[in-house]
This record gives sequence, C-alpha cells and structure tokens, in this order.
Amino acid sequence: MTGKRSAAVLLSVAAAAVAALFLQAPIPQDPAYHVFADARALAGIPNFADVLSNLPFLIVGLYGLTRRPAAPRLKTGYLVLCAGVALVSLGSAYYHLNPTSTTLLWDRLPMTVAFMALFSLLLEDRVTDAKTLVPLVAIGLASAFYWHYTDDLRPYILVQFLPIVLMPLILLFYPKINLDGKALMSGVALYCAAKALEYCDRPVLEALGALSGHSLKHITAAAASLCVIRAVPAGRQV
Repeated sequence: MTGKRSAAVLLSVAAAAVAALFLQAPIPQDPAYHVFADARALAGIPNFADVLSNLPFLIVGLYGLTRRPAAPRLKTGYLVLCAGVALVSLGSAYYHLNPTSTTLLWDRLPMTVAFMALFSLLLEDRVTDAKTLVPLVAIGLASAFYWHYTDDLRPYILVQFLPIVLMPLILLFYPKINLDGKALMSGVALYCAAKALEYCDRPVLEALGALSGHSLKHITAAAASLCVIRAVPAGRQV
C-alpha cells in the first residue's frame, strides 16, 4: 500500500471513530466506577492493594528514564512517555486512597500524557516528519479536563482508545525504522488484558482472594508500559 493510501486509511478510521463517538449523547461518569471490589485497609492505608499495586508504574517509569533512545529525534517524546508512566503511579495511588471524580482527574491526567507521548513517538518514527508531541499531549490533557468540567467522557474515551486502534494499522502499513513493532504489540495485548481484569474486578478477587482484578490491572498495565518503553531502542545508559 502506498504512503498516501496508508495515510488515507488511517484518517478514515480516525474520522469514523470521531463521528461515531460524537453522534452519541454525552457519556457521564458512572458513580459506580468508584466502587472497587477490594476496599481492605492495611497499616492505616485504605484500599491498600489498589494503592500499592501502582508501585510498578513508578519502577517502570524510572527504569525508562535511565535509558536514552538510540535515535536522538525520539528523545523528547520518550522522556515524556517515561515521566508520564512514573506519574501514573502517583496519580492513581492518590485516586485510590479516596476514589471520587475529583481525585480521578489526577489519575487520568498522567495517563493521557503517556498515551499521547507513545502515539507521538510512533507517528514521528513511521508516519510523519511533523512534530506531534506538544499538540497530542495538549489534546490528551484537554480531554481529561473537559470530562472533569462537563462530566462528558467522549473526548477522553477517544484519546484513550483511538491510538490503540490505529497503532496496529500503522505497524502494518509502515516499515520499521526505530520502534520495535513486536514489543509495541505486546504492550497493546497486555493493555487489553489489563482492561479485561479491570472489568472482572470482583470475580478475580473472589477467585484469588489476595488480589482483585483492579489491582492486577495496575500490574498488567505497568508490564504493558515496560513493553512500549523497551520498544524504543536504547543508546547509552545513564
């Protein structure tokens, strides 16, 4: 497929997703979202497992910051990705100490930064010479703030899931330059598994006893983050 046709397919998929989502009525945040299966406290920390299970994000993000991309043009996006992953640990832990729509904003902000930084890395590596990091991160942050002030999740849903849909198409249509496609697809697969665990929060807790689906979601999503960080070939260590 030619470059123009590949770009046309990506734009068509993106336009269809935007149209399909915004033809829907505004999607409010379900209050039941804040009710998690494992509310057990330990050492005075409420929702202990859901709080502590965010630690892998911090470890993965800090690990990523010890590496430098072999391709200098990917450096800024890569550092923003790693910083976003590390900050997910803090934002999500803060949210799970007291799950409300107000604290949820601080969970979602770093997630959008990480998502958009990864998407920018892939676009700039394989699709375009344009600088996409700043506008994409700005769009991601705006989607979280828009939800926070309007209680409409549609832009945030688009920011979270459209890159997941487009990434396999980009890897299929465009030749490898720097980023490791297999590692990226492993990250996508693990992220999908994490979302499934999130959906099965209580059944997993009932089956395992020790950990809930949401706690395991954090650990699995951190593993997905490690895959995408490792997808960026490293030069020297620092």
